[in-house]
Amino acid sequence: MPRSLSLAPLLVSIASAGAAGACPVGTVLEVDNDIAGSGYSEDQAQNWIAHNVDACHGTYRYLSHTVGDGTRKGRAIWQPKVTVAGTYSVVTGYRASENRTDDADYILYDDAGGTQTKVVDQRGNGCTKVTIGTAYCAVGGSCRLVLDGTDDAKSDAADVTTFTLVSCDAQSDAGAQNPCSGIANDSAYELCDSSPTSCSGVFTDGSGCQAFCAAAQMVCAARFGGEPGCTKEPQNPIPCDASNGHASDYCECALPPGAVDGGAGHSGSPGLAGQGGQAGTAAVGGSGGGPGSGGAPSGGLPSGEALAGEDGACTCRAAPTRGGGGPWLGVLLLGLLWARRR
Repeated sequence: MPRSLSLAPLLVSIASAGAAGACPVGTVLEVDNDIAGSGYSEDQAQNWIAHNVDACHGTYRYLSHTVGDGTRKGRAIWQPKVTVAGTYSVVTGYRASENRTDDADYILYDDAGGTQTKVVDQRGNGCTKVTIGTAYCAVGGSCRLVLDGTDDAKSDAADVTTFTLVSCDAQSDAGAQNPCSGIANDSAYELCDSSPTSCSGVFTDGSGCQAFCAAAQMVCAARFGGEPGCTKEPQNPIPCDASNGHASDYCECALPPGAVDGGAGHSGSPGLAGQGGQAGTAAVGGSGGGPGSGGAPSGGLPSGEALAGEDGACTCRAAPTRGGGGPWLGVLLLGLLWARRR
């Protein structure tokens, strides 16, 4: 007598696998001074003050000449607590008024070595929100939005910033390593701009540009006078190896000669040209971008990310398409056929 086959365990397994692999697109991470533990922080916090009139969320913060050292200089940082690696759309809010700055400098850092800069005129009226761009954020990474209010003595305002997941990283968090992370993670160094093949910024400990660039396994390409706050003095070039006694200078770093074209892949490097370049896709920044040894899977950056180069241009890559059913569909069909034959 033919035996019937219960497909319930198989269907449960398939459903569980589908749920585990689901990408929660639309997930919103709110980072705000009024949300404890969300990832909001400030540099020179004594120069910031809170107010609630026309705030986008709770209270907003702004640089005031009536508190702290009176310079109205400081930075606001929004660094989300990421639990799903992927590409996030970043929107920030502020309370616009006629007392606000017309030159608010926002810098968006992603976890693939890219930065995007947007200058916003904060004059106006009431809660205002502006899209800064998209950023790849890894679990445990350092993607963040920075409002740099150190370039002038005007009043920058900071309110809630949202990071909204728009696509997931198919490689989960084995993704990219920021080539400039050694600089970004050093408290004596200030990372001002980065790309998959370059880093630039300011040292503040007198160590010099050669040491600054070595933190990213790069070499000094150019050096200028500079001050904290990413202030560059292009009219004041300095030899890379100068021992001038400066506490700070502005450094521009690049990969060593030969590393860009045809070099071997670094473990986990984000698809540098000739260093684990993405299979089937032209590598960024030069030729020889084939799959490198020891690179990240496929030798490239995580799928679905958007990188902004030093000129603000976006080097984007679409997420790979996924098949409609994969191996689980085959398992289900085999189970059904087996049941019918029995």
